[in-house]
Amino acid sequence: MADGMGGHQAGEVASALVVKSLSDFINRAEESVNAMPSPGNLSTRAHRLLAGIEWSNRVVHQTSAEHDSYRGMGSTVAAVYFSDDTVIAANVGDSPIYLVRNGGINLLSVAHTLQADLPFDAQVPFMGNILTRAVGPKKAVEADICELNCFKGDRLVICSDGLSTKVTPKEITELAITHSPASSCRAMVQLANERGGDDNISAVVLRVTGVWRRHGSVFAKWVDRMRRWLESVRI
Repeated sequence: MADGMGGHQAGEVASALVVKSLSDFINRAEESVNAMPSPGNLSTRAHRLLAGIEWSNRVVHQTSAEHDSYRGMGSTVAAVYFSDDTVIAANVGDSPIYLVRNGGINLLSVAHTLQADLPFDAQVPFMGNILTRAVGPKKAVEADICELNCFKGDRLVICSDGLSTKVTPKEITELAITHSPASSCRAMVQLANERGGDDNISAVVLRVTGVWRRHGSVFAKWVDRMRRWLESVRI
């Protein structure tokens, strides 16, 4: 998901470029990513998603430089990428990514806003609308990323801040659990509109219907360690 920066020129152009360029990059042959250095201990797919966001940033920044009417444009991005048994979540900006699991909800993304960067006692509500990172305005961008095991029944909710500021995490959880993905999206958007709808409102809900556990996955390694520990303490 990409949300054009409010108050800037051609935000809708920037968001469309982010979606297309990131999608095109992810769908390219695997060799296009393997040629790049892998940062830290990221998996191949996590590295691929990060590289895709960096590529999108270059596309938006270059387009902005070539057209006066697009100068300074930018967008947020919030994306998830599934492997056989994990989900990778990456973001730039303030469009949140939630994981709904076993009746609870966790925020997988990191808000890149002025308010989020300030100490709690110094926060001012309007600063939540001021982005400290976005795709496009600068030559380079740093995304936040995490990777974790996913399970059958998990739901991933990606939305714009126009929705997350109007609908609470508890309400998002209830709607995601009690409705189909398509119905829960419609219900969330409707609720946000009923409460003012004064910003772009978008939502994507994904439900994990099955997981293939690879040998050596994080979960498999944990199970194996527990099995060996139990055998060691068995009398």
